[in-house]
Amino acid sequence: MSLVAGGLALLSAVTFAGSTSVQHHAAEHAPDGLTGAFSLVRHLVLQPLWLIGQALAIAGLALHATALHLGSVSVVQPIVISGVVLAVPVRSALSRRWPWPREIVAVCVAAAGLTAFLVASSPSRGREAPLAEPAILLTCIGAALALVIGLLSRFAPHPTRRSFLLGVSAGVLFGVVAGLIKAVLYLLTHEGLLATAASWTTWTLLVLGCAAVVINQHAYRLARLSASMPVLNVVDGIVAITFGYYAYQEVPRHSPLFLAVELLSFAAIAVGLIVVARLEDEEREEELAASQQR
Repeated sequence: MSLVAGGLALLSAVTFAGSTSVQHHAAEHAPDGLTGAFSLVRHLVLQPLWLIGQALAIAGLALHATALHLGSVSVVQPIVISGVVLAVPVRSALSRRWPWPREIVAVCVAAAGLTAFLVASSPSRGREAPLAEPAILLTCIGAALALVIGLLSRFAPHPTRRSFLLGVSAGVLFGVVAGLIKAVLYLLTHEGLLATAASWTTWTLLVLGCAAVVINQHAYRLARLSASMPVLNVVDGIVAITFGYYAYQEVPRHSPLFLAVELLSFAAIAVGLIVVARLEDEEREEELAASQQR
């Protein structure tokens, strides 16, 4: 993967991290009486803070898409998901405070995990265009799995569990979307606008992408960020790597030693995500308590 693709993926990750925090703040303060899949979205589109989050998300998506076009799905996506942790110093600077010791530890653990994963996996460049049959099969499986998990969340007895399951569902869709973005950009650059508009990948990307955003907003609304954000990003990375392997033939090193290092490295990234999400929840609680005392 080129250094340009890696740099763009990191910039995308930091942008998405800011977007995530802003969107969650707006969603969790929505009125309790909102019900239905689109009532929450109708409320949020009128909130300036949420619109700022969407603007950041669009910028992050553009950077993300360019990185996927230039690099491998199985390398770009782990960088993007780990950016939630790696953006901690940026958020601390904006808040005009030093990072907490646990935040520094989380950053170091995630950064070490990401570095080890990228060095250990070192996937082959793979194909620029996906293999048609694996891409269609993985997209169908991903959409079906996300639908089933989303439906199961309705029967979860606690909001935190519902948020967790919705995070899994959204993570599956975002992982599939990453693979489809690379396919759509290949069509656009090699076959033109008309071929891109007529392709199943373009319309599937739009549908699944919108579904993932809606599901994600409901996960934010139901519970704390720590309930859905870590699992969403981990599942996103796993699905994207799987898509890259089967559809783009991006084959990582797969000897027992390298596989063990890759799994442990990904686990380190997950631990960093969990710690940061919990610390963000604690920080919001402290800010809320301080505002109530004024």
